Amino acid sequence: MPAVKPLLELARPGQWIKNGFVLLPLFFAHALLDAAALRGALLATFAFCLAASAVYAFNDTRDVARDRLHPDKRNRPLARGAISVACALWMSVLLAVLAMIVAALANLHVVAVIAIYLASQFAYSISLKHIPFVDVLLVASGFGLRILAGGFGAQVPLTGWILVMAVLLALMLVLGKRHGDLVHDVQGRAALYDRRTVERILLVLAASVLGAYLLYSLSPDVMARHGHAALVYSSPWVVLGIARYLFLVLKRGAGGDPSRLATRDPLMLLASIGWLATLGFILYG
Repeated sequence: MPAVKPLLELARPGQWIKNGFVLLPLFFAHALLDAAALRGALLATFAFCLAASAVYAFNDTRDVARDRLHPDKRNRPLARGAISVACALWMSVLLAVLAMIVAALANLHVVAVIAIYLASQFAYSISLKHIPFVDVLLVASGFGLRILAGGFGAQVPLTGWILVMAVLLALMLVLGKRHGDLVHDVQGRAALYDRRTVERILLVLAASVLGAYLLYSLSPDVMARHGHAALVYSSPWVVLGIARYLFLVLKRGAGGDPSRLATRDPLMLLASIGWLATLGFILYG
């Protein structure tokens, strides 16, 4: 039986920070202090953590040969031989089943979202990740599904703007990761993407994310719901976060792991904490 540590590495809990997207509908709906809504949102978040780990484990079984040639990924449990492919597959199945069970504790809508997420991401791992831009769209769609799961779990109304922002931001982050692959020329990404094209799209996406956030903050429905237009005062943190991310990706080729950038780069961390603190004061202060 494999040791616990390699199994935890395979699950990649460090990537669970992405599942913070599930809590955004709860946060923006002024429902953070509603016990029932909070319970549903947390169950949806936990279900997504399990589902994401199931996908990571399955994806690693598909990439084990290439991971052994990668300067960083060769240290993953499967690539270094700490876990067998069969064990990783069984772990993926178990985590997927547990994700569905936890989602069912929230409601059937969350179950449906988790099922769609698992199906799309398994399809991505099997073949679709080799199709340029289809791979990016599939990964980005996972963030839109996180928003849906959060809204369904908390049973709060969803606005189109939150979904649009989530998908645009996810597209930017995923393309930033592809740019990092191009810079370091790993896993054949150079054959799938043109670096200059990716950089141009990144700039368009960055402007789109900021524009969508401003339009959301100043939309009549949002101002009516919150009773003010103060959400727009959180936009400088968004500008800082996007500008810093573009600098790290385009000038330093550091787009490989957005989760690591968000938690380890001082300015990215400042932008995240400042944004959350400002929103918390505006919405709940």
